[in-house]
Amino acid sequence: MTHTIIGVFDSFQQAQGAKSRLEAEGVAPTDMAVHARDDASSAYAPADAPVAGQEHEGALGRIEHFFKRLFGDDNRHEEAGHYQEAVRRGGALLSVEVNDESAVERVREALYGAGAVDIESRVAQWRNAGYTGYDRNAPAYTEEEAVAERKAFPVVEESLEVGKREVSTGGVRVYSRVTETPVSEAVNLREEHATIERRAVDRPATAADLTEGSVEVRETAEQAVVAKSARVVEEVVVGKESSSRTETVHDTVRGTEVEVERVEGAASETRTDEAGKKPI
Repeated sequence: MTHTIIGVFDSFQQAQGAKSRLEAEGVAPTDMAVHARDDASSAYAPADAPVAGQEHEGALGRIEHFFKRLFGDDNRHEEAGHYQEAVRRGGALLSVEVNDESAVERVREALYGAGAVDIESRVAQWRNAGYTGYDRNAPAYTEEEAVAERKAFPVVEESLEVGKREVSTGGVRVYSRVTETPVSEAVNLREEHATIERRAVDRPATAADLTEGSVEVRETAEQAVVAKSARVVEEVVVGKESSSRTETVHDTVRGTEVEVERVEGAASETRTDEAGKKPI
């Protein structure tokens, strides 16, 4: 399916520049055509260009035939009239035939990148100045009229952009060192000592009393034995946790407004001389 994409430009030079840009991107020159008034550029006027006084009718007539071939006789004639009005006001059109569906958006972006205007926004500006529709009998704009109409008053609007940046607010440093603390513990120690007791006895001696023998009694004593063992009783975990908060930024943005005021024309007077003739 073939798509016809039309870009509206303020001058023939801009339209020609957009055509060259599309050629550089691979669009065939035979698939493009610049539509403008004959007096916009000698490069556009055909070999059988009309004589002086018929340029407006010849140029816009060809553009009218182009849109008739494009839209036919359906109810889109008003849209075609807006494009013709753009040419009447000194603009130029660049029509591009696109056979590849995937290339349509690329061509549109290239046209806007080359300076194509939004026809709907432009028509809205015309309507604010009294435009009601294309009139094929209306005279074409002179160069001075076209320049005066396109005098731009920039509408400036500031926007508030709030970003974020990370700053250091301090931190925590953890050290691990060995400490020594004096401690004391009480322990009971037992000792065993040999005792000697002599008792006075008066009895007859027996044979057992006359035998030799020995008895050994060992003395013992408990001593304190110190042993130490280390156990982990607590862990200190170092980490980070994040939290978020909402902060409202208050500021003032500037902008400009453009007011359009319609100025009524002064009524003209026609005077005659004594002979009843109007002065030239």
